[in-house]
Amino acid sequence: MTVMAHAAAGVVAAYMIQRVTHQPFHLGIAGLAVLLSGLPDLDLLWGWWYRQRMGGEGHNPHHALWTHTPLFWMFWGGILAWGFHLPPGLVVGLALIHLGLDSIGTDDGIMWLWPWRQRQYALWPRDLHAAGVRGLAFYRRYYRQPLLLLLELSLLLIALWILGAEILRSF
Repeated sequence: MTVMAHAAAGVVAAYMIQRVTHQPFHLGIAGLAVLLSGLPDLDLLWGWWYRQRMGGEGHNPHHALWTHTPLFWMFWGGILAWGFHLPPGLVVGLALIHLGLDSIGTDDGIMWLWPWRQRQYALWPRDLHAAGVRGLAFYRRYYRQPLLLLLELSLLLIALWILGAEILRSF
């Protein structure tokens, strides 16, 4: 999934978690959720460095790192939640939603069963990086997939509805 889908999923997840825990929805928490929803992708920097070291060619291998595994985020998500006094369900939930989105429509998926298995699992896998497709060409190929387009637009519209309702409520 794209950065836009991760950010929108952060807003939706924060809203759902706050409703389930009977806390009022707060725009500050939504903003924090948007930031936290992208946290697992900090490993893109390592992937970029590794790719440069290996000659600069190919796909960024960040989904194959242990930083993109459920066990890692259950552990570190709990520590982040404790250290920043955040609801553990929010932090761990956002990370798991991120990982779920990274498993949809990708050519690699993530290691859901790490450390027991190193295999990456993708839900509805698509070889979107075939023949070295990168950048704008990748996004054109990505958004031509009806399921991916529907999921991205749905997340975005739901997040915008939540934010719009909250902004109107604050007036």
